[in-house]
Amino acid sequence: MEYKNNNSEEVKLDPEKSPIKRADFMREKIKQRPINKKKLLRRTLITVTMAIVFGVVACLTFVFLSPVINNKLYPEETPAPIALTEETVTDEMQPEDMYADDNAIAAEAASVAIDMASSELSRMQQEMSSYHIDSSDYIEMYASLRSVATNTAKGVVTVTSIQSDTNWINNPYESKGQSSGVIVADNGAEYMILALTSAISDAESLQVTFFDGNKADAYLKMSDSVTGLSVLAVKNTSVPDKTKEKLIVAPLGSSNSGVVTGTPVIAIGSPTGIQGSITYGFITSGNSALDLADSNYMLLTTDMNGSSNASGAIINLAGAVVGIIDMNYNNSSMPNALCAVGITELRSLIEDLSNKKGRVYLGIHGQTVPKELQEGENIPAGAYVIRTDMDSPAMVAGVQSGDIITAVNGEEVTGYDVFISKIRSVKPGTTISLNLMRQAAEGYLELSIEIETANSAVGEE
Repeated sequence: MEYKNNNSEEVKLDPEKSPIKRADFMREKIKQRPINKKKLLRRTLITVTMAIVFGVVACLTFVFLSPVINNKLYPEETPAPIALTEETVTDEMQPEDMYADDNAIAAEAASVAIDMASSELSRMQQEMSSYHIDSSDYIEMYASLRSVATNTAKGVVTVTSIQSDTNWINNPYESKGQSSGVIVADNGAEYMILALTSAISDAESLQVTFFDGNKADAYLKMSDSVTGLSVLAVKNTSVPDKTKEKLIVAPLGSSNSGVVTGTPVIAIGSPTGIQGSITYGFITSGNSALDLADSNYMLLTTDMNGSSNASGAIINLAGAVVGIIDMNYNNSSMPNALCAVGITELRSLIEDLSNKKGRVYLGIHGQTVPKELQEGENIPAGAYVIRTDMDSPAMVAGVQSGDIITAVNGEEVTGYDVFISKIRSVKPGTTISLNLMRQAAEGYLELSIEIETANSAVGEE
């Protein structure tokens, strides 16, 4: 038997003399190299660790870059600023329409005399006297009113405020409060809803229920501390398509006292404290000014009875909103009579709150100096200061009751309404200059006062 040694030299072995027998050669097997378990375990751990690191990096990259990429590929449209249409009352009879000159009156009288002499007028009078209104006419009239209310109610929602609390044995529970809100605007991305701030204060979350029962989450845009009104927003994308097809932005009408006083109206929302309730009645007055600082809001009173917790809107027979129900201002002698803040003066507030624009707060309550007092008592024209709020910017700056404001930042002020319009253009937090006329022993003294303004509108950033 021959084999090669390590030096590649041939070596001959005699099987008989060698200790290695032939059978031993036959039994030899090739053995595999033993596995290094520690090395294998280390490589496995390294591979797993790298996989985890790679996954985390990929996840974080997706989370942070996905919104950026989506915004690049599918940019979100910037919501359009809210701009309410100008109030139009062309379809309403104005007080001046009731007057005519002498020639017109004479011509009309002559025309009436001729008509009365004609047989046609006699025939018409006979037909009218023979016509009698029965119950079917009454039912048809109220069915028409209900149709108007139902249509505008598509622009009214139920606002639910949700707050977590614990009872006396520390068991957690959720308390819910409800009131009615009015959809007043749509900027293409959000529906704006006007509601009472008292109904949503301290709420941890907000939800609105639309006319068809569908619900969506809402959030606060801005609140006004002077009026106690807030604008909420609901994302258009969170509203079901079927609801969006039928819901409406409630049309805003006119609350001018010469237009609405004595006219029939409908209260919708929750005038009786029950969601979806409806009442009918008349506007009894619309020329009462609310005693609120830096504003000229008007109060509408009605002959309709409601709940002390009433909310919603007063609409005219065309379905347009003329007032927002707020029972905080009702007459103590008629505690259940529904009252509302006139929509005409609320238009600018709705725009500002919807656009998250601040509103100047000075704390001045006032009125216009009447012309008869200007002429008879030699009192300067301007905005008469009735009083100032305690610790308000105006009081701190030294404005006193009895002062007459004649200019704002050098611009003439001829009345309280002009004063209100002037301060609307001032940015909250800036300094404003007021020219005042203050009564002294020898007439009026002119003063100039600098006031650092505050913001009456607050919201969540």
